[in-house]
Amino acid sequence: MSIKEQWIEFIDDLQNRICTAVEQEDGKATFVEDQWTRDGGGGGKTRVIANGDVFEKGGVNTSVVYGKVTTRCEKH
Repeated sequence: MSIKEQWIEFIDDLQNRICTAVEQEDGKATFVEDQWTRDGGGGGKTRVIANGDVFEKGGVNTSVVYGKVTTRCEKH
């Protein structure tokens, strides 16, 4: 497994663990997930929890974006 794949797996697992812990603490609300992709490489997951017993509203969002890096020089 490449370093990039290991990092993506780590980020996905961390988001899952955080969301599980928040849901357990709240006891009522659960996260709703919206996955997105980026043309050129990568994507992410937006997760929102709302109307809970502890949390009125919150989010745990991740993004793993990669692709060609461009440079731009401007004259000041």
